[in-house]
Amino acid sequence: MQHIIETHNRVKEFDWQFSYVDKPQRYPTKYKIPARTKDPFRHLIRDYCSMEQEKDDRQYGAMSDVMARAGLPRKASQRWMEIMKLVLPVTGFGEYSAIKSTGQLVDTVDNAELRQGYMAQMIDEIRHTNQVAHLTRYLAKHAHDPEGFSNGIALRSKSIQCRAGRAALQGFFAGDPIEGAVNLQAVVETAFTNPLFVAMTEIAAANGDQATPTVFLSIQSDESRHMANGYATLAAVVSEPDNLPMLQKDFDRAFWRQHNFFDPLLSAVYDYFQDERTSSYLEKWTEWVDHDWAGAYIRKLEPFGLEIPRWFEEARDRMFWVGHTAAMVVFAGWPLMFWRHDPLNARDFEWFEKKYPGWYNHFGKWWEDFAAMSDPSSGMIPLMAMENLPPLCRVCHMPGVFPRPDISTMRVRLIDGKKHAFCSDACEHIFREEPQRYLGSPTLFEEFDGMDLADFVEQNGFLRADGKTLIGQPHLDMKRMWTINDIRALHYEIKDPLHKLPVQEVQ
Repeated sequence: MQHIIETHNRVKEFDWQFSYVDKPQRYPTKYKIPARTKDPFRHLIRDYCSMEQEKDDRQYGAMSDVMARAGLPRKASQRWMEIMKLVLPVTGFGEYSAIKSTGQLVDTVDNAELRQGYMAQMIDEIRHTNQVAHLTRYLAKHAHDPEGFSNGIALRSKSIQCRAGRAALQGFFAGDPIEGAVNLQAVVETAFTNPLFVAMTEIAAANGDQATPTVFLSIQSDESRHMANGYATLAAVVSEPDNLPMLQKDFDRAFWRQHNFFDPLLSAVYDYFQDERTSSYLEKWTEWVDHDWAGAYIRKLEPFGLEIPRWFEEARDRMFWVGHTAAMVVFAGWPLMFWRHDPLNARDFEWFEKKYPGWYNHFGKWWEDFAAMSDPSSGMIPLMAMENLPPLCRVCHMPGVFPRPDISTMRVRLIDGKKHAFCSDACEHIFREEPQRYLGSPTLFEEFDGMDLADFVEQNGFLRADGKTLIGQPHLDMKRMWTINDIRALHYEIKDPLHKLPVQEVQ
């Protein structure tokens, strides 16, 4: 062991730069990083690759052999498998964004200890991107309904949820590399990968999906080392007093941007697509994000001046309702989705009222109406029952209905002659800090304003291989699925709700 440590230290001493040319600043940073710090990743890259190869052999071997021969994906709960069609494209983009983030850090940070960790993490992120792609392909071959797995990556640029995911996950690499590390390592990997890769595998296994745990637990086995990278990065940054004001602002912004996407998404996935029910997402969030991340991980940095993120208390207050509101939006917009939706039943109603007291008073009637509109013979879709669609936030691209439609914090502002919706005080604050960062990306409703819903479905590839049946459905019954003719008969037009909404003056 002593020999390995000595070798590891000697390798870091070989760090060098060109003497005859200045290093180009491809990804400039405003932060000062000390030249030497503690090493968060005591591995030689050669040995690290051998360890990761062994994990890959176990994972791909299990998926190619036992699970495929036993036909396990076809035996899993269809309600659960459907939502994996959304989870996998979002996760794949997150892993790809993480490659870019760690690549920027390797190029920018002049610190041999930190760079060793970033290099190993970049290898991990490449591995994870391939693992998610392989799982997607595997389920496209073996799942009960492959539509949505086979074309989810192509459809994600036209999906409200995936576009909101892209807006959040681009925070890994669109900006200062250290700000990207705060988003990736200190917030997402430390706060949200346990709910994503651990809690979700628990639900997947309980619902007969063995392929997802096989891949996600292999990914999560790397995340603890990435958390160590995040802690080492924060420790290096706070060791320079001049960095602290900038770090706190980046940290506040990173937490809100990632919370505002991950928590509504994970809560809806976790609570509304379980068939064999276990715990609620709120229980998992309280344990892992509130107690473990904010209460332990971040508290340890308070003596160095880093505080709990500015909007953490507001996020905690919203958690009771955001998942239910997000699920309502997802199910209401089912023709715009590329997965099928299973209406709630009496057993679900009982579970929700037990886990979220008061749930029925706010959402129960809506779910009863949704079930009544699930058959094509109803001639109705939930979007038609809404007076106006909720506007999409200029910053996070999430609908302006959170935490609950009747107590929404959404506001519309007129800025430089153009209307902008913001889902919350935090998103409006973030926009006003750097408006140019968010003005170049139109919302889905702005892009397709005035288009007939049937044309949207047909032209953007939301039809199955037969060319007439929608991929998204409001139920799981394959014998009474909605076709493009059913949707065309509705004469429903996508309208950007910002046109009608009044501007609210800043108080």
